[in-house]
Amino acid sequence: MSRVKKAVLLVIVVFAMLLITMPANASGSAKIGGVFVNSDSATITGSLNTQWEQGKWQQTFESDFQYKKEDDKEKLNEIFLNTKANYTFLPKHYVFAVAQYDYDKFRADGDRKVLGVGYGIKLLRTERFKASNELSLAQLNTDSISEGIVRNSLWFSYKVSTNVNFTNKLLYEEGSESEVFIRNETSLNYNFENGTILSLNNTYTEDPVDNNVLSISLGRKW
Repeated sequence: MSRVKKAVLLVIVVFAMLLITMPANASGSAKIGGVFVNSDSATITGSLNTQWEQGKWQQTFESDFQYKKEDDKEKLNEIFLNTKANYTFLPKHYVFAVAQYDYDKFRADGDRKVLGVGYGIKLLRTERFKASNELSLAQLNTDSISEGIVRNSLWFSYKVSTNVNFTNKLLYEEGSESEVFIRNETSLNYNFENGTILSLNNTYTEDPVDNNVLSISLGRKW
């Protein structure tokens, strides 16, 4: 089975498991979009994010798909999955376990698989501004590397107005043998009263080759 078929199958299996185990109080969003210049140059993106809480526990799942071609040549084909379980032991402090999978068709070293545990802190929680930082130790596995890495993730959200919010999430990973991995996701969202979302998104990845994907997407939140 090819790498892309394995990646698609993994997305289907994980999504099916989420549907089975997802409680009634779950929230999330699904978006699809892109930028179409002409028949030879286009960007297509998609995302599905869910989260739910039960007492002191919180479960999150994030998935992103990115495809890009320029002058009829494929430049990017990536699937990114991340799931995390948090346990809050103090109002602003929590510990977590994380699993991450990253398929990139053009990565010579194969798929990146990460398992880790860490500590998170809610730096700020106000009506308009929220921010969190997470530090974790993890195991990275690719076709040629198996090593421990350090991960740091910084997330913040700003409520510009009643219907508009801005979010940014920066992920940094580094080990002794593997290349530095950086992923920064920025989104400006307009939330309609019926649950529809219109977003301007930008995702930057350094792995070690730089990729920058800008897209406009339409979606739904629940």
